[in-house]
Amino acid sequence: MARKSRFIADVREEKKSAVLLAGIYTRLSIEDEDDEEQNSIGNQKKIVLDYLKDKTDVVAAEYYVDNGYTGMNFNRPDFQRMLNDLRTGKINCVIVKDISRLGRHFVMTGELVEKVFPMMGVRLICINDDYDSADEKCDSAALLMPFKMVMNDSYVKDISKKIRSSISAKMNSGEYLPSASSIPYGYIRNPEKNTFDVDEETAPVVVRIFEMRASGMALNTIAKTLNEEGVLCPGKLRYVRGITKAAKYENALWIHGTLRKILMDQVYIGNRVHGRIKRDKLGMDKTRRSTEEWQVIENAHPAIVSNELYERVQKAMNQAVAKQKAYKKQDAPETDYREVFREKVYCGDCGSMMRACKGLGRANENGERKAFLYYDCGKFLDSGRAVCKAHYIRQEEIMDALKNALNTQLCAAIDFEAFVKEVRSMPKVVHYEYSVKNQLTGVQSKRRNIEQRLEQLIVDLTDGLIDKQEYTYAKKRYHQELERILEEENKLFTSSKRFENIVTSSERWLQMLKEYQSIPNIDRTAVDFLVRRICVFQNRRIELILNYEDPFRLVAEYLNQIPEVMENAG
Repeated sequence: MARKSRFIADVREEKKSAVLLAGIYTRLSIEDEDDEEQNSIGNQKKIVLDYLKDKTDVVAAEYYVDNGYTGMNFNRPDFQRMLNDLRTGKINCVIVKDISRLGRHFVMTGELVEKVFPMMGVRLICINDDYDSADEKCDSAALLMPFKMVMNDSYVKDISKKIRSSISAKMNSGEYLPSASSIPYGYIRNPEKNTFDVDEETAPVVVRIFEMRASGMALNTIAKTLNEEGVLCPGKLRYVRGITKAAKYENALWIHGTLRKILMDQVYIGNRVHGRIKRDKLGMDKTRRSTEEWQVIENAHPAIVSNELYERVQKAMNQAVAKQKAYKKQDAPETDYREVFREKVYCGDCGSMMRACKGLGRANENGERKAFLYYDCGKFLDSGRAVCKAHYIRQEEIMDALKNALNTQLCAAIDFEAFVKEVRSMPKVVHYEYSVKNQLTGVQSKRRNIEQRLEQLIVDLTDGLIDKQEYTYAKKRYHQELERILEEENKLFTSSKRFENIVTSSERWLQMLKEYQSIPNIDRTAVDFLVRRICVFQNRRIELILNYEDPFRLVAEYLNQIPEVMENAG
């Protein structure tokens, strides 16, 4: 009679099958218009749920829906959410109506099916394709899958060409009308007459914007005025009206870019403009066409501003551009730290990135004005006091603060070596390290014992001392115990090396500080190495977040945790 291991003596449990947690993915786009009813989100979901009715090994754990996204685009919101859930283990199976729902790009879809999903241990089920990656009997379906992906790729490209041709023809005839989300601010969509109607609520705002700009008011000043008055910008208006649900528009504000787009748009004098952007190939990034390539349909809808007012604004905008170019050609500041501080300086109050701006000092006796650089809050510059306050600060002040902070760190480095020597000789540190070392030795001995037992299991199975069921059960239990021991060993090993790691990394950091001390000027390389972020607050207080924490504080935290660790260990 076969000898029973200590884990198997009383085993009579029924074998339980693992239940897969499936993500049901559905997608619908304009490329499906020929068979929209069959491919509807509701129908796709019904097909999957019907399939799961008699399945005991798969349950629907999550639903993913991308409505209005082409299969050539893999940056779909819910598709990306599904991939993230696969990575975290929330689901381990993907079910679709057919492979075209997953994607229509041959190469990228093939990469998912043949490489990514198998590597992640993900089961893929395509119902109408009779494909199940876990079913060894679906060889014929697997062989046909590459051909289906090629056909899907060709289909969507053909559909895309037809759609582009149709839209282009409608543009040329003046019949094309964008979706509600693309209607210019100041207008509403009139699909019956195939035109724009004036929006009585927002059209006066458009007129006011044009008038303010024509009077010489700067774009940033206009944005600040509208924000302070609580006038809804285009994005916020679409969010409030339910045209978009994108969270980024919930608190959107007027910025100079939005105003520039309005002020330069011919739509407000009654012209409809098509073809501003193009995409050479499906799936490629869009590019902006030159103004000569635009399709302009004059008097296509009611105008909001007069031609005279529009031309005055265009003149003012062109003058501003010329003035800006001339301003940039002026003498540069004697010192320029823009590259040194690039993407490092942030508003300490709102968290937005601060922008470098060029200023001119007071004229001297000869009428000369020296240029200088300063930083201010990006949100304040764009939207005014409705979002944040002015954080004006000269670049030299930031550089001085940086040098002072690094000098402080260097002064501390002088005492760090003596401090480490003192810590190492402290009785509680000596006792703690000895205790951890002994615990680690004991756990390593347990690990080796379990590993030997696993090796013996194979011998017992080969000699017929245990059967396959007993072997499988014992192996599982030993692996569970080994996993627990390895986790404990890793924790103890980390604890035993923690102080030395702090010392080693701190010494490396302080050595680099000493090297940069010898450099006459702090350059970009030094800032990248030393500084994570520079925060400027409204009261001109500067806070530097370095790439390495205070070594004295790290050691202090280590010492404070020793009694707790020792108490738990005992």
